[in-house]
Amino acid sequence: MSMLSMQYASTLLGRQAIIDFPDSHAEVRYTAQGDMFWRVQDAQGRVSEGREHLSYLQVSDSLHFLNWMEKNGFTVSQVIDTSQGSVQAFWSLADTRAGGGQRTSMFVEGRFRFF
Repeated sequence: MSMLSMQYASTLLGRQAIIDFPDSHAEVRYTAQGDMFWRVQDAQGRVSEGREHLSYLQVSDSLHFLNWMEKNGFTVSQVIDTSQGSVQAFWSLADTRAGGGQRTSMFVEGRFRFF
């Protein structure tokens, strides 16, 4: 189920952005309907792309919480601060070597900018 907050005039939906993480570069487009189209290039030059339906909550004029699960089970949660140009991300993926839920997770910081 997707949650789109209409409390604020969205500064994210309907726009395009670039997110730079330490080992990757992403170009993203957020639609007004709550979908995201993404294209990522990693440090080795490999490119992947996709379309995801977001669970999205605009917390304030510049603070956004996003979550999605990709077809391969890779799960992403992000807190984007458009005024500071920052992204705090939590990534979770299947890992048969991991204990418990057979998943590995990590926090990653990035830089965010509209284009």
